Amino acid sequence: MNKKILLYLLILAIQMPVSAGSYLDKQLNDMKKNSKYSSVKRHAAKYTLPVVKDISTIELKDPKLISLSDLKPVNQALYNAKIASDNIVYKTKIIPAISKNMNTYNVQPMDVDFYKVYRIAERLIRANNLDYMNWRIAIRKSEDEFNAATSEANYIFINTALYDSLYTNDDALAFIIAHEMAHQILGHPQRMAELSYRYQKIIKKTSIPNDQLVSSVGTIGALVQQKRMLAESRMMEYMADAEGAMLMTRAGFEMDKGMEALNFMNALPHVKTLSDTHPMPEKRIESMRENISAFAPEWVNEGKFNIMNSDVLNCKKSSDRVSIIISKSNRPKDYYETETVDKRLARIAYINYRNRNMPEAIKYFKKLADTTESYVPYLYISYANEFLYKQTGEEKYIKRAINAVNIAKKINSTDKYVIEQAMALAAL
Repeated sequence: MNKKILLYLLILAIQMPVSAGSYLDKQLNDMKKNSKYSSVKRHAAKYTLPVVKDISTIELKDPKLISLSDLKPVNQALYNAKIASDNIVYKTKIIPAISKNMNTYNVQPMDVDFYKVYRIAERLIRANNLDYMNWRIAIRKSEDEFNAATSEANYIFINTALYDSLYTNDDALAFIIAHEMAHQILGHPQRMAELSYRYQKIIKKTSIPNDQLVSSVGTIGALVQQKRMLAESRMMEYMADAEGAMLMTRAGFEMDKGMEALNFMNALPHVKTLSDTHPMPEKRIESMRENISAFAPEWVNEGKFNIMNSDVLNCKKSSDRVSIIISKSNRPKDYYETETVDKRLARIAYINYRNRNMPEAIKYFKKLADTTESYVPYLYISYANEFLYKQTGEEKYIKRAINAVNIAKKINSTDKYVIEQAMALAAL
């Protein structure tokens, strides 16, 4: 048969109406897609923390050689008194300063909107020692764009579509604001500026007239740089999610409730493309589950300590008429410190160990051992393998436990915990 006739028949087949049948039958057939595409199902999905259960009565050896915080628990009565004192300042000083109308065509949010955003942001700032600079936060009019972003000069803006969708959930708003603060803390605007500069520099090479070789090489280089820029942009979003969640955890917000922000994004229409600057929402949710499972409970106490040792931060409406400025403090500065690779590895490994998730603990203690000359990771690898041996009875774990403690002994032969562990394994 002629190829043109085949093509014509194919086009006709595509354009033909669906085969005969009742509308009910057709709708029943289409219902197979309902479960996959249901926005209600996506939004209602509960991405809560896995419950940590004591899966064994086996002793968990822990000589406390890894410290996640050096602070003593805050006296709750003193903390409550501090909060009560701060509340008086909020009512007598901050609310009057933020209650003036803002004459602007862009957005005219109710006064409580700005005050809500202020209270959430101010709590994040104080709990994390981020009061070394002014922060500017805006609510910008947008009917349908669910978005927030940050730019130079510590400027954060939240679209009204996002704000109105989440305004009943302070924890979700805290996640959004903390995520944007994290971008600033981690220096992401600078990273993106450098990546964009290199990309534009390569693009200029492709415009050189009468030089096909330079143009071809430049085009390839530009594509490679663009791919790298997009990949780094997506990774920065993962990092800002994780760092932002750490900020809000210290501030006492509940991450389970904060996840509504990502649940909402996951319910919005989205299609994966090569030009995406952000990861797919479901991937961000998976990333957050992994990160939250290794968060340190000690962080909440750190946040309380920082709030107790700081004062209410001043706030005023900005000259741009759509934002507020949360002023830096004049107290001696204890700057926020991002985790080093060693500290993060130690935390992830140790939290997994305390939660009796031994395979993950061993995995990250091994990574930690590769970055440090300390005997401590090997000692905990030995403990973890001994635990697995007592739990399963499999000989391979006792061999791994002995091997790990022998490495620890080579690094520090006089440590009493290493000696005790070696003797205990020899007695098994």
